[in-house]
Amino acid sequence: MMIEATGKAATAVASAMTGSPLALALLIVNIGFLVFATYLLGQVAANAAERNKSQVELISKLVTDIRDCRQGSRGGASCW
Repeated sequence: MMIEATGKAATAVASAMTGSPLALALLIVNIGFLVFATYLLGQVAANAAERNKSQVELISKLVTDIRDCRQGSRGGASCW
């Protein structure tokens, strides 16, 4: 149902702009830009999530190491 309505709207827009090819070209370029920007932002968000996970793991390891050092190292190894 939604796909049919979208198809009809796209057909109506294309037929309305047949008299002005420049407007149609600009519409296509803008749609392409929106698709590219959406893809790019998705990649940036995925990268940020991975970096955040890595930083949380690093902070957790540092906290554990500092706690172990203050309590006296296990196994006789020196913290310094």
